[in-house]
Amino acid sequence: MKFGLFGGAQAVPGDVVTEAALGYHEYGDYIRFAEKLGYESAWLVEHHFTGFAQLSATLNYISYLAGITSTIRLGSAVVVVPWHNPILLAEQVAMIDQISKGRYDFGVGRGYRATEFQGFGLDMAEAGEIFEESITLLRKSFRTTDRWSYKSERWEFNDIIVEPPVVQKPYPPMWVGAGSEYSIRKAARDGYNLLLDQISSFEAIGEKIEFYRDELEKIGRSFDPEKVGVTRGLMCANNTSERQAAYELRAKFITQVQILTNKKIDGPRAFNPVGETSDVDALSDNGAILGDAKEMCERVQRLYDLGVRNILLHDLSGSFDALQQFSEQVMPNFLDQPGARTRAAE
Repeated sequence: MKFGLFGGAQAVPGDVVTEAALGYHEYGDYIRFAEKLGYESAWLVEHHFTGFAQLSATLNYISYLAGITSTIRLGSAVVVVPWHNPILLAEQVAMIDQISKGRYDFGVGRGYRATEFQGFGLDMAEAGEIFEESITLLRKSFRTTDRWSYKSERWEFNDIIVEPPVVQKPYPPMWVGAGSEYSIRKAARDGYNLLLDQISSFEAIGEKIEFYRDELEKIGRSFDPEKVGVTRGLMCANNTSERQAAYELRAKFITQVQILTNKKIDGPRAFNPVGETSDVDALSDNGAILGDAKEMCERVQRLYDLGVRNILLHDLSGSFDALQQFSEQVMPNFLDQPGARTRAAE
């Protein structure tokens, strides 16, 4: 199995929960520590207008991380493509691929928070069309070595060539965030690796992987489980008080995301990764990697049995100790071991 990280930093660390309780420089130290511990990847979010001082200029921050790390892969989870000029985005992605020496994973999505589309003055109903046209332009930009032009109702580019060239050919691995059966099957048909959310239950994650696998088989492509990244909350808790604190922190996070996601704005609704349940503790019970080493191993084993081979951990506490405990007491039981039946879980 592979284990990576998911989340981001905030400019004003403290009581407000966004993606981690660490500032920009502290989160950089956190990622460097994860690299030393053997974590495979680190994935950064993109969000806007939350009021929580959270990470927004994601590609800029990934550039910073590329400069202070050397082996860990760095991914965007996800760049919301409809908010960006596709050619400027292609140039930024190519630059990150260069400075990271080919360690970048390009995660993309259509976006799901209506408040963010409203903030940018964009019609959320057009997100799908913008996304598809922009992805076509991005792929052409990475592949084309001669100058080219393009004109549509939305974009016009004249006699351009995207520089610098990407390191990874034909372009950095492209991942897409998807939640519904339709979007997951479309991701398979369109050649994307798949990013799955952190809130869906264990059983729902298994179903979503099967949608992806089934669609790949239908079109004659092989299924690689490492090309499905499954984000899970990491709630390291070695005693009752730590467990209660982990529940409270995650409940606060989920509630805040629900408020941002469910704010009533006219227009279409996208896939909602946090749902509308009031029993937020049940979401952790049914999907997070929770507990002491033994229970965390049992939950990772459960994911393994469902076909998961690539887990992205989201620890809201930003705890260096939890990062180390998981790497020392859980990860070794699942690295390159057939069946992954762990000693700790037996």
